[in-house]
Amino acid sequence: MNGAEFDPSAFRILIPSLSPSLISSFLDHSGWVLTARHEGIAEYWTEPESDQPPALLPLNRDMRDFDRRMAELLAELGRRFEDDAAALLRRIDRINWDALVIRTGDMNHEDSVSIVHATKLLDVGMEMVRRSALYTLNPNRSSWGKKQSHRVTDYLQKSVRLGHTERGSFIFPILSRTEVRGDDGSAFGRQVMSNLAQALSTVHHWSTGGTWQQSETSLFDIAIAKPLISVAEEPGLDRVNISFRWSPTLSTLPPSSSFSLDFDALTMNAAREAIREIEASQSAAPDTRTPVFDDPAPVSRGWVTHTPRRALPATKPPSRQISGHVVSIGVDDRDETPHFIVLRGTHGDVRVLVTEADYDFAMRARAEGQQVTAEGELLDREGRRTLRGSLIRPGHHPAPGRTR
Repeated sequence: MNGAEFDPSAFRILIPSLSPSLISSFLDHSGWVLTARHEGIAEYWTEPESDQPPALLPLNRDMRDFDRRMAELLAELGRRFEDDAAALLRRIDRINWDALVIRTGDMNHEDSVSIVHATKLLDVGMEMVRRSALYTLNPNRSSWGKKQSHRVTDYLQKSVRLGHTERGSFIFPILSRTEVRGDDGSAFGRQVMSNLAQALSTVHHWSTGGTWQQSETSLFDIAIAKPLISVAEEPGLDRVNISFRWSPTLSTLPPSSSFSLDFDALTMNAAREAIREIEASQSAAPDTRTPVFDDPAPVSRGWVTHTPRRALPATKPPSRQISGHVVSIGVDDRDETPHFIVLRGTHGDVRVLVTEADYDFAMRARAEGQQVTAEGELLDREGRRTLRGSLIRPGHHPAPGRTR
């Protein structure tokens, strides 16, 4: 490459597409060493075993010389990696994706795979991601048809891609862009993949002889299991391994980040039997068949039969603590306390009514993948669990009996 290709002016076009936080994560991922940081102003990075002076990464886009300094850094990275602007953009953006990794069990043809099997696996992988996106946007969901919101359609079309296949028991990486930011400031793509990982871990627990509890089983877990176990119906496709690769652009990994799950014909058939048992139990107990909490419209959809509301108990419920990851955040102006979050813990999903300050705290926790604990009165009406109380922050404990 000639020197003109590394002129900073040739790299200015990349500035709107690359955030300082992404470049910082890329440098760290590439083995560079952070030698100094001035909060909100700049970072200084040094390449290992290099006698070159530290490279300056500007952090504040409002700085007068931000574009000039960023273009100079990108040009220097282009020179170090021998990339033009387009190649450098691909190199940096490559770390900004989580991956659902699906491996077939066919060891006889390492460099090829049946078209029928490939189509089946891609369809199943995409369907699981689609259902997880629908759930992440609206945990109230009780059916999983093709109807979906503009937000989910946009995510699937623009931020879910198929990576390069890899040799060795044919591997399909389904990529999800991590930094898809919602109106609430959360990393929507990471939350979709994190919810999917937790559901797959639950399904695998059924299939390996693990016990299930009605209160710990959600419609979402069943919705994820159904396309997965359909793999066993394809002749010759007798084993699938599923794992995740997490982007380093978010420092906190989901709790189900380290597993590698094997689903062979026996375990998928065991999962199918578990679903039959769960659904039979739900059919035998009508009061438990509602979703964790309903949509406002009292209509029967899919597997769910909505039952009449019972009167509130006359006694005041005891104070409870609920811990889990924030899977949904929203505002409902019909409620006296309009801000709410949904915590997904070991006993299912709980809707928590919060103040605006607690709402902001929950948004930050969700973006960083941190668990949240809420304390207050837990109401359970026909399976709709709602907690009125406060979030417990580090070093903070709410006053006894405090409610919203």
